[in-house]
Amino acid sequence: MQCIKCRAELPDGAVYCPACGKKQTPQQRKALKRPNGTGTVYKLSGRRKRPWVASKARVVIGYYETKTEALQALERVSEQTITDKYNMTFAEVYDAWSKEHFSKIKEGAQRQHKASFKAFESLHDRKFRSLRASDFQPILDAHKDTPETLKKYRQLINQMSDWAMREDITTKNYVKYVELASKPKKARDKFTDEEYQKIKDDSSETAKIVVMMLSTGVRPNELFKLELKDYHETYIVTGSKTEAGMNRTIPINPDGREAFKYFADRATDSLLLSGYEGNKLVSNFRKRDYTRLLERLGIPYKVPYTARHTYGSRSVKGGMAPENLKQIMGHTDYTTTVNNYISADIDELIEAAESASVTNTLLTNEKRSKNSSSKS
Repeated sequence: MQCIKCRAELPDGAVYCPACGKKQTPQQRKALKRPNGTGTVYKLSGRRKRPWVASKARVVIGYYETKTEALQALERVSEQTITDKYNMTFAEVYDAWSKEHFSKIKEGAQRQHKASFKAFESLHDRKFRSLRASDFQPILDAHKDTPETLKKYRQLINQMSDWAMREDITTKNYVKYVELASKPKKARDKFTDEEYQKIKDDSSETAKIVVMMLSTGVRPNELFKLELKDYHETYIVTGSKTEAGMNRTIPINPDGREAFKYFADRATDSLLLSGYEGNKLVSNFRKRDYTRLLERLGIPYKVPYTARHTYGSRSVKGGMAPENLKQIMGHTDYTTTVNNYISADIDELIEAAESASVTNTLLTNEKRSKNSSSKS
């Protein structure tokens, strides 16, 4: 046996070297002390699967199988301010967020958020910072047949995630990675030219109201709330829903001017349709007067909004500039006008495609060349 330092011969079992005094058992180096404020790592006693604890500012970051994993966890939060909120569960984040957010919204919106919160019950006890898109996705997928509900669910977790980022509970909003299943959008109905003419030729007051919608594109509720003072023979001033839709000037095309004048002459109070003898409540008008009119004229049922869609489609077909239609319809976003109210028949699409073809261009140029030659 030799000394680990001076290599002198030692008697068996010697703890120290008689020559140089070096202790012969290796000593473990003490781990370097972490700088103040950067957290600490320590090991729990007993037999545990994850005995190593990473802690910062007296808040447990997590439990890990190895010391290296615990140190890595501390590094990940090195730039974060750790508070007691760091380990808040989904339910606790919702409670804190809602106390702040609900003071800014109406009761109806509050009820929607409360209903959405219940849908995420399986996550209520999970630490919010541990949740990822893969945790939210299955819950959203379970409601893929109800697109509007899906949007409300995503709105809730998105706003909660933004709040959690602001409070240093999480460093990323993982909701932006979730995907919402969407059903193929059905093509909107519209009245054919023959159906339009049938309604226009009918002398009933109900038909006159439908013609008023067909000639302006106004929503049914906008028409029934229209005041007499906002009728100006060739245009009306009305609007609802968005700021872009409020107090907008809408021209009345010639098809509807007679119907507008009819009700203006018979108004009994401030509303244009106050003299209408049928149902003045929009829902009752639709269920009774409007439905019966279509049945009587032999027109397959279409919702009253079909008149608005028909107006949009016919206006574009007639040459109205899309930006003008957007203003008349009261849309904030141009894509709303395009996606919902501008549609083309297959014959129109084929004609447009043919006009853009090389063959058609060559034939057109050939005709022009022949015409020029014949003139000369």
